[in-house]
Amino acid sequence: MKRGLSLKWLVVIVFLVQGLILVVGYSFLTAHYLIQGMDNMVTSNMEQVAHHYLEETANEAPKKPKQYHNYIVTTQWSALPEEIKTLFKQSEITPNKLFKAHLSEESPPKVKFLFHLKKRNQKVYVTYGMSRSTASALTIKNITNDFQTLIMISVLSALSLALVILLLSWRLGRPITRLGQWARTLASEKLNQPTPNFNYPELNAFAELIRSNLKAVQETTEREQHFLRHTSHELRTPITTIRSNVELLKKLDAKSNQRHQQLAIERIDRASLTMKHLTETLLWLHHDRAEQLPMKECQLNDVIQHLVDDMRYLLASKKVTVTIETKPYTHYLPEAAARIVLGNLIRNAFQHTWEGNVNIIQEKNTVKIINEQHANSEQEDLGFGLGLQLTERLCQRLAWHYQNEQQAMGHSVTLVFPDTK
Repeated sequence: MKRGLSLKWLVVIVFLVQGLILVVGYSFLTAHYLIQGMDNMVTSNMEQVAHHYLEETANEAPKKPKQYHNYIVTTQWSALPEEIKTLFKQSEITPNKLFKAHLSEESPPKVKFLFHLKKRNQKVYVTYGMSRSTASALTIKNITNDFQTLIMISVLSALSLALVILLLSWRLGRPITRLGQWARTLASEKLNQPTPNFNYPELNAFAELIRSNLKAVQETTEREQHFLRHTSHELRTPITTIRSNVELLKKLDAKSNQRHQQLAIERIDRASLTMKHLTETLLWLHHDRAEQLPMKECQLNDVIQHLVDDMRYLLASKKVTVTIETKPYTHYLPEAAARIVLGNLIRNAFQHTWEGNVNIIQEKNTVKIINEQHANSEQEDLGFGLGLQLTERLCQRLAWHYQNEQQAMGHSVTLVFPDTK
């Protein structure tokens, strides 16, 4: 598995680089404005010198060049020092603007300034030179302090920004790491537990999304497993019926007993239809399909009798008496689901009665199945729970009344089909 740069460190590096760019940029901008402020001071001084020169030489014609400390003032370009005329071109000099040139090759380095003042019809050129040796100690100290302060502020800003970003990434990284560890250890038994608090609503919402999605996947998997178990459980009866009647047909073929052959064929036909309807019903139940199951008019007493006949093999070698009390009654309902539910109830009664009575009573749309156990037995069929679970789910889904009561020696089950007419 490739291990690239983690999201945490990517964010940290991006913010650090962006922060350093801002710090360096603002540092250069501050230095620029600091130098521009010094230039403005020099310009102001040179302008004052030019005005002083004009006032002092107001009565002189022509005006002669003069020097005030390090300032040289003249009205003629030709009267400027040769060094100034070499550094600057007269054609590029515009009035009321400061020009400067750096002589870094000299030792110590120097800066030459030229200011051209134009007032009414008078023109004045002012030059000024500055170096470390000519500047006052106070000026050098102030400039040095200013740059040191600027550098110190820049460094402290960069360090504080880096510290804040690292603290922020650590603060954000802890709950994200906890979220990853929690997601990796999220087992099926933890899916019904509430999600932990990861300090931030977005992470809590993401954790809840992970839990709900995994829970949905687990429920889908369990539904499929239940479907397979239900299918294998429910198909046993029709498969057994088909197999036993095929064997019967083989034996009857030799004896040419047409009546028994016809009965065997009818049982095989019912069993195959039961398997078909069972598959459709289970798919409808386990996949939450919205459409209704096909409805038809069913003769309840005939359905019960056929189911009892198909499952009598479960009573082989058992001392069980089956009593059936039915009355002809036609009801409009989903036949496949009715056969599954009634078949489950009859099968459970036959399987769990080892010595006793099974009473099946049908009156109109109400069916009661009562099994009375005369002798206790430890034997138990593993499919019993699945059958009841499927019965309960179908009855709940179809809004059929279903009641299962445990009695002293058995169970009493009541099933009422709703009147749809």
